[in-house]
Amino acid sequence: MKRASSSPGPAVPTLARAWAGRLARSALGASVFGVVAASLDAGWATAGAGDDAAFQLTTYLADIGVFAPVALVVGLLAGASAIVVDPSSPPSPATLVGALRVRAIGRPADIAAFVPLAVLAAFLWMTLCAHLARALLGLEAAPLLVGTAVAAGALGLGLIAGLAVLALTPPLRRALAKASDGRPACVDPAVTGGVALAIAAALFAFGVATGGVSGEGGFLGIYGIFKRPELDLRAPALLLVVALAASLAPVAVRTARAPVALLAALLPLALTARAASALNAEPAVAQAIERGAPVGGKSLAVLRRLADRDGDRAAALFGGGDCDDRDARVHPLAEEILDNGVDDDCSGGDLTAAALAALAPAPKADSRGTPAARLPADLNVVLVTVDTLRWDLGYAGNPRPVSPNLDGLAARSTVFERAYSLASYTGKSVGPMLIGKYGSETHRNWGHFNKFSEEDTFVAERLKRAGVRTMSVHGHRYFGSFGGLDRGFDVVDMSAAPPEGAPWDVDNKATSAALTDAALRLLGSTDNTGGRFFLWIHYLDPHADYLRHDDAAGFGAASQRDLYDGEVAFTDRHIGRLLDAIAAAPFGGRTAIVVTSDHGEAFGEHKMFRHGFELWEELVRVPLVVHVPGAAPSRVSARRSLIDLAPTLLDLMRVPGPAEGAAASDFLSGASLLPDVFLAPGEQAQARDVLIDMPAGPYNDARRSFLRGDMKLTISGGARFELYDLASDPEERKNLWGTPAAKEIEPYYAAARARLREVHVTGARK
Repeated sequence: MKRASSSPGPAVPTLARAWAGRLARSALGASVFGVVAASLDAGWATAGAGDDAAFQLTTYLADIGVFAPVALVVGLLAGASAIVVDPSSPPSPATLVGALRVRAIGRPADIAAFVPLAVLAAFLWMTLCAHLARALLGLEAAPLLVGTAVAAGALGLGLIAGLAVLALTPPLRRALAKASDGRPACVDPAVTGGVALAIAAALFAFGVATGGVSGEGGFLGIYGIFKRPELDLRAPALLLVVALAASLAPVAVRTARAPVALLAALLPLALTARAASALNAEPAVAQAIERGAPVGGKSLAVLRRLADRDGDRAAALFGGGDCDDRDARVHPLAEEILDNGVDDDCSGGDLTAAALAALAPAPKADSRGTPAARLPADLNVVLVTVDTLRWDLGYAGNPRPVSPNLDGLAARSTVFERAYSLASYTGKSVGPMLIGKYGSETHRNWGHFNKFSEEDTFVAERLKRAGVRTMSVHGHRYFGSFGGLDRGFDVVDMSAAPPEGAPWDVDNKATSAALTDAALRLLGSTDNTGGRFFLWIHYLDPHADYLRHDDAAGFGAASQRDLYDGEVAFTDRHIGRLLDAIAAAPFGGRTAIVVTSDHGEAFGEHKMFRHGFELWEELVRVPLVVHVPGAAPSRVSARRSLIDLAPTLLDLMRVPGPAEGAAASDFLSGASLLPDVFLAPGEQAQARDVLIDMPAGPYNDARRSFLRGDMKLTISGGARFELYDLASDPEERKNLWGTPAAKEIEPYYAAARARLREVHVTGARK
């Protein structure tokens, strides 16, 4: 008796060859569409470059080169995923629709009713979950409780949506199957599902168009968050196109032989090899890709990391700037050791002690000193810092009435017209500013929100040791014990801050009123003001998200800048309450007031929104107003840095800085601004070089700017340079690097950098 045989299916080698062919064709589709996507990517990178055809062509070729590996990886992943989903045949729109119709055989009306209801229910569920999350995240509750509530709410809403789909399917089925001239009206699930998808897409688009950037504007307005300028979806959109092309390519090019398809897919890698060396000779192209190409910039960073042979976070290829990729001690961010015969920092040569002495900058401060008789012996100091406050307030020429109270203070104070922060985001600006060291000189961790060790001394610690009552008021937990910013304060009032453990990245609550109220409570107690005191208040509201305020509605909401100006005006009103209370208090006549900011804000000036990452003028130029009782109102046009804030605060309170012979880590890098405050009529403040120092972190590359006169040199990653003449080019559009002007300023920057007492921190230090 013969044994019945069964079909064994395709042999394993045959199946493997089929899968290999599908992967090769997927790679081809991804590679072809990767070139198209890279062209768009490079177009964004070169936007604003003018008619420089050679620059544009070089950028296009380089971007295609750095994009190509990403496209291949995405293509292979998409192809492999398609094989997992359907090992027997590659997907296509026709096969997907056909599979749906096959499932409808025998019950077409049921499936034709169920599919659109499921699509619309999913859209409704997503919308309701977004509203739920937005409402719960605004509560002052523990994150674990909020997360649990969001998860439970989403699960419950999903269950309700599922039951609704099941309940509505029968009546919709009957409606779809209702005879019309003896034939079913519509029982094709592909048609009904397509209509439902179109309706959901239209509702989504309507929500994006009508909603606000914080999710306000009605039920569908929650989708307005997709209009947020910093929510850049170009990179995922390009990669999605590449992935779709890779998924569909095995059907579209089914006749292409696998070896030929694979060879064609690998061709763009020739441009990758070219970019590895070409970007070393074209730093401007590398910078354009880094800053303007959504995918190319991220791919370039990965390629540099892969090409780094000695593990010093710099590469000799892809414009990484490493002049010796075999020695981890030599790289663009290394400390230059004088007279050792080695170009440690890849600046072009060894820096000698003789050259450093010859390039000594102007004196740190005027030698006249501050007449002690002009400072009240029992002077108090109130420091007001406003997060994300740009320099262009009313007193600086802004035609909008954004800052009437600060304008009034400026009219009776010394205004530093060209003041600079130490970095372009809070974690690397506030701490160094209150320590009195540049960011690279501080003992910090690798976090985005830097923690500072006790090796660094905050100005409040010095004041407290001198017997001054020290107080601070904050609306964000970073300013508490987390980063060490509470050190030296007798009182740290966090009553305006979210509860301990609440998420730090949610900014949907105005705090200026609560901050001023807390400050007034402290100032109203004689326990705090019976002797000399120092009070620091940090206002937060101008930081994104920008909220609308009814009393600032006159600025409108047509743009992000409108909303921001409304936030500034709202904050100014509550600062005005603080200033009025100080003026009316018994100690008002012997209280100095200093107002400044941690950084500015961008509104598309350099194709950038918000802050961080870069050191453009709109990001690092900040207001600085110093009111000292007895000092005549004045304006200082010389450029100054907030590195000088700590010495100024100590000088105001007659508290000495680090003593001679103090520990090597105990020093101040700036100089007091009081000689500028007490300039005689007709005198001009001395020019001083300004250094802006933003060390690398988990989300930003290292950036430095060095200003000497009107020339501003910006260094990215220690390897790429830009030079702008702020007198003739205040918007920083014309890069002068490579001109004779660069040779004039470069040695002065080298000398300033050599004087930094850097503390090198990497991702290994948490």
